[in-house]
Amino acid sequence: MPLDGLTLSVLINELNPLLKNGRVLKIYQPNDTTITMQLRLPGKTETLLISTDALYPRIHTIQGQPKNPLNPPAFCMLLRKYLEPSRLLKIEQVGYDRIAHLHFEGIDEGGQLVKLVLVAELMGRQSNLYLINRDGIILDSLKRFPEKGIAPGKSYQPPSDQGKIDPSQADAEQFMDELRLLPGPTPIWKWIGDTFQGFSKVAAQEVLRRADLDHHLRRSELESKDWLRVHKSFKHLVQELEKGGTPTWYRENPRDFTAYDLTGFHGERFATTNHLIETVLGKKQDSKHLEEVKRAIRKKMTNHLKRVTKKEAIQEATLQEAKDADLYRHQGELLTASFHLIPEGADCVEVPDYMQDGTPMVTIALNPHLSPSKNVQRIFKRYTKAKASQKYTNQQLQKTKLERNYLEDIFLQIDLANELDILEEIEAELQKSGYLKVQNKPGSKKIQKSKVYQGPERYVSVDGLTILVGRNNSQNDHLTFRLTGPNHLWLHARNIPGSHVSILSDGAIPEDTLLQAAHLAAYFSKQRNSPKVPIDYTLRKHVRKPKGANPGFVHYNEAKTILVNPTDFQFPPRQL
Repeated sequence: MPLDGLTLSVLINELNPLLKNGRVLKIYQPNDTTITMQLRLPGKTETLLISTDALYPRIHTIQGQPKNPLNPPAFCMLLRKYLEPSRLLKIEQVGYDRIAHLHFEGIDEGGQLVKLVLVAELMGRQSNLYLINRDGIILDSLKRFPEKGIAPGKSYQPPSDQGKIDPSQADAEQFMDELRLLPGPTPIWKWIGDTFQGFSKVAAQEVLRRADLDHHLRRSELESKDWLRVHKSFKHLVQELEKGGTPTWYRENPRDFTAYDLTGFHGERFATTNHLIETVLGKKQDSKHLEEVKRAIRKKMTNHLKRVTKKEAIQEATLQEAKDADLYRHQGELLTASFHLIPEGADCVEVPDYMQDGTPMVTIALNPHLSPSKNVQRIFKRYTKAKASQKYTNQQLQKTKLERNYLEDIFLQIDLANELDILEEIEAELQKSGYLKVQNKPGSKKIQKSKVYQGPERYVSVDGLTILVGRNNSQNDHLTFRLTGPNHLWLHARNIPGSHVSILSDGAIPEDTLLQAAHLAAYFSKQRNSPKVPIDYTLRKHVRKPKGANPGFVHYNEAKTILVNPTDFQFPPRQL
């Protein structure tokens, strides 16, 4: 569920005392829909994030700072101009709507105090950020729509409240009158959501649950004696929010989060709604962004895989044709010996095969548009070409198969990537290999340096030994040839794409540790969903990289094999 007005009211009540009078140190814009603001407070610095993402619009504090582009976007530069440094006076909500006003006090170029408002409309696809002055004029907005009057210099026009009632101002008489005049077929929860600000479907149905009524109840099914019960539960929910709410994440059922308790459901309680939103929507946003990056890389790499697959098919056909070289030579000799039997314009001819016992008649296909002599020459040319190309084509086919295997391995690594850092390393590798173009923004003179290399993942086995797992080709090479000693045990899924795995121990490896490492090698392979995956293991000194091979490609020998089931094992703990 997106952030609703009721949850936002609790969130803003938490943020106000936390951030009030904070001095703006720095403003960043990590992406097209998000800004972050570092606020200095006595003894601490808080980072406020505001996102206008279409699926997960939100406002909350965060730990740390997301990675930012080398060149700040225009809206970020404008915010820095007007709000650095300034003081955050307060944050307020417009009724119970999904609109937050952040009031700032700063000093203009003339040294005079000036008050500005950063308006955050957190309303799904219509989400936007505006910086407006005290006269209500838009200085700029995160998303501009000049045709709708959303542009610098225009008056800010807040979204319509659609005539909805502030739930904190609704008295019993007004509530009863609205309910009494409701058409019979109307669901009660829909009426609540359409009539009162801030009520999502989940919140509206919770009102009925608290009244001990069916949450799908219609007006015609509601008896007059139950009206007061509905109103009391409505007021009870609003009062719960005014007292700080009950921030809860319902992971399983109904797979939602709220700032209020849901009757009949069990969830994970949070100390604050701020932490709840950061955890739930932050994770969802990260997952969404991760999938978007995966999708973008897959889309670009799919064309390369199609090209290589097509190239392999052509080379296979060429090689097959080359294998028929002796047949072409034999056909040419038969046509030469029986040249007088070849009619003009024929698409085939039967000639005796004097090289076989009994001299049987064989049929040879011809090109009817060529003369008999041209047909003979054509077949001998095919023989000569096939013979010459056989060795070359075989060499090229082996290279093409290696490239296809490399690309399939890349697709597997993209699918298994669960962190943006892993994808960035894959993207950097593909740029270095020439599969992806290095994209510099206009005006940028140099490529932004990637963040510090994180290295392979480290796990601790049941016996206390370190197990390394490479999550992409760069990590695989680093693991195998930099971090692993010659007498360390090295593992890989047999004959299929997968991660390099090693156990950092020179002595005998306990069986339980070997099994855990083998399970990890199987899980991070193409056969991760198979109940039986063969895993080869050998000493690192028996692993070598061919000259000029693609990243992650190795040969190994003197290996033993163990069968494991990656669908039924428990991950060892990560080593910090």
